[in-house]
Amino acid sequence: MATPLDEKIVILKDQVKKLQSQKDTLIKELDTIEEKFENQDRLYRKYFPIIIDTVGAGDTYFARVCKDLSLALKKGASFVKIAYIFEQLKTAMIKEGVGPVPVKKKKGMFASLMKSSSNNFIEDFKQSYQDILNTLRSTLDKKYATRMENITTRIISAEDMGDINDIRESIFGLVFVYISETNQDREKMNSFVQDIVGKILDIEAKLAFSHDQTRSLFSSNSGFEILLNTELTSLQKTSNVATSLDDLKLQITQRLASIEQALTKKQLKDKAIQAAAEKNRHLFKTGFARLKQELDEATQYSEQLEEKLNQDQLTGSFNRRAYDNKIEDEMERFLRYGTHFSLLLIDADKFKNINDRYGHAVGDKCLQEIIKRSLPLLRKNDMLARYGGEEFVVIMPETDAVGAKEAAEKIRQTIEKIEFLYKKEVVRVTVSIGITQVQDGDKTHLQVFERADMAVYKAKEKGRNQVLVH
Repeated sequence: MATPLDEKIVILKDQVKKLQSQKDTLIKELDTIEEKFENQDRLYRKYFPIIIDTVGAGDTYFARVCKDLSLALKKGASFVKIAYIFEQLKTAMIKEGVGPVPVKKKKGMFASLMKSSSNNFIEDFKQSYQDILNTLRSTLDKKYATRMENITTRIISAEDMGDINDIRESIFGLVFVYISETNQDREKMNSFVQDIVGKILDIEAKLAFSHDQTRSLFSSNSGFEILLNTELTSLQKTSNVATSLDDLKLQITQRLASIEQALTKKQLKDKAIQAAAEKNRHLFKTGFARLKQELDEATQYSEQLEEKLNQDQLTGSFNRRAYDNKIEDEMERFLRYGTHFSLLLIDADKFKNINDRYGHAVGDKCLQEIIKRSLPLLRKNDMLARYGGEEFVVIMPETDAVGAKEAAEKIRQTIEKIEFLYKKEVVRVTVSIGITQVQDGDKTHLQVFERADMAVYKAKEKGRNQVLVH
């Protein structure tokens, strides 16, 4: 007969299998994503510099920024540096007028009733979407270049509202793909996407009438203007050749009746056009509601995927992948702006003995408690991640070694108070913490980590359960 202990063991084994299965699935997803990214990145860095060198011919500010971008890509510069150069490139394009030129609007007799002609109405759409595409081009990777070029070609050749609607949906589709595939900082990515979507919504809000409706309205006004001019000219001739006052009155009455009839007909047609425009506004609103829902779903999926890829499944903390991304960003900030940071390396003492004596379930519980007790002692902008096994790292931006040591000592004192009961035996865990601050002369984050690792080694040599600064 199975005892309660046997049943617990079976449950724990099932949980271990599920966790292992989840881990294997996430690793496969991560390998596929990283392989895809590496292939695209190689293609991007291989061909994009050639295009930039061609575009950036000359001695203008725009050309010089293009050369800087090409050189950065060839040297494999960091994302932060390339993004910074792209901002310079955008500024250069604005200053030197690189890109599409807005179409000037023509005014006619009914300019007070209409802001632009039919052609200018479509050009407003095309110019606005071209501006959005330029924003995307300055931010998205090379792997999206083909899609953006296709959209650019369609913008140039667009002739009616059907084409504009297709372009709008293509841009939304590109944004959705970017959300799903990007591995950039989630907060920055969401801000960027919201900015793009906001611009698209703003365009559609300002340009409410369709191309066909605007052309009909313009045709109606133009026809009425021609008729009015014709009748006024006839009236002028009539007054010159009229043989009597009665004859003149008759001619004027007939002309005015013709004008009144044309005006009534035009008013009826304008009302029909206005009703159709209101219907079209409703269709736009419905379409945007659907697109917004799709955007929300894509964003939510992307956030969930990002969370899985950056989370340690056992402890719930950040994992090694998330740490690598964060430490590279901090190192880039230090090399560019001199912004200092400190690194804590936390190593559980005699952890192998805990696993061997009490079992891995107790060992896992110890690791979970280390994370649980440490997180409240850190700031929001600090990052705690599981580096591997029983090792954890804490990145503390804009913090020197003195401040880092104070935080580390709080963590050490809190963890040494952790106690478990295992078969009436008290289980305790302590940690040794190594600290280092980024220093002038450091070129890579590996140099910083090696010093923290050396500090942990010396802390263990001195008896464990202590903090040591390199």
